[in-house]
Amino acid sequence: MGGGPNKKYNQVGIESNVRYMERLLPSAAPRRILFADGDPQTPSVLFEDQPGKEQFRKPKIAQIDGSSSYANVQAELQTLGGQLESAPGTPALLYFTGHGSPNAEGNVDNNAYDLWGGHELTVKELARSLAPIPKSTPIVVVMVECFSGSFANLMYEGGDPKGDLTGRRLCGFFASVAERMSAGCTPTTDESEYHDFTSYFFAALTGTDRVGRKVTGADYDHNGRVGMNEAFAYTLINDDSIDTPVCTSDAFLRRFVTTSDADIFAVPYSRIHRWASPAQRAALDALSTYLKATGEDRVKSSYDEMVKTRIDTEKDHDVRLYRFVRLAKSVVLAHNLRSSSDEPAKRAFEALIKEESGNPLSPK
Repeated sequence: MGGGPNKKYNQVGIESNVRYMERLLPSAAPRRILFADGDPQTPSVLFEDQPGKEQFRKPKIAQIDGSSSYANVQAELQTLGGQLESAPGTPALLYFTGHGSPNAEGNVDNNAYDLWGGHELTVKELARSLAPIPKSTPIVVVMVECFSGSFANLMYEGGDPKGDLTGRRLCGFFASVAERMSAGCTPTTDESEYHDFTSYFFAALTGTDRVGRKVTGADYDHNGRVGMNEAFAYTLINDDSIDTPVCTSDAFLRRFVTTSDADIFAVPYSRIHRWASPAQRAALDALSTYLKATGEDRVKSSYDEMVKTRIDTEKDHDVRLYRFVRLAKSVVLAHNLRSSSDEPAKRAFEALIKEESGNPLSPK
């Protein structure tokens, strides 16, 4: 799914993401691509051929199956559900690139993906649209639009964060927390200079970036493969943009573990480091180095700085500070859940962690 709500906001960076994803899919994998107005002959892509000079051209996407309209989204997911019902266990990858909007009523749990024609697809609407897909189907959702973290709520019935877990094999990775904007909607054409969640996450997951350069160093547990959890950590470390990435397990922990911030950030760094997974440990260390954060109280001091300072999403320091504090909190919450007596939540969390450690683009 790609494209802006209209030509003005249908930047070439979004089109590039669609092409990149199409190249990454296994050659035998069937795919459906909804993009902008769905017409390959319409000059609907905004690009900048030189600084300050913007114009439109036709999309350069080999396969376009329709527009990214509300009706098409509903129809495609309905069809996908029928196909997967007759092919139990077949995995599905849903990728959304474009623009997102905060909820008009201030409910950040129900933000929206902007569809062609000015319509919106909210968290709750997408949750309903996934209903035809069998619950046994492994589904990975990757959304890179602004305010996309809200869609982690797809793991709950009706997309309601206070609802029951759906029981689906669903996990998701998102470019930003629900309250913040993300990068990626650039009109510039030089893909070697793209810095956004899509570029780093999928480069780590496949070992090759969007312009064909080899990418290494994301196999943090040294088992010979890179999982989405490791690609996520790689992105936390390397993404040179305003992105504040979040995944479904982050959202799960904040729903099911009630440890106070005061208790979380009082935990010494060495203990958090020990509780972290290899990928999380690598990200904690790299972010510490970047922030020049040292000592056993580095997480608390970083949290205190974040609270008293208005985070500027245009500053690398502030963005990485935010990533560091959120990651440390997730590590502590995961430890506390695993140490608790809440067996149903523990089982659900471990199942989610297993899904997040997969790689939908690799036969391994």
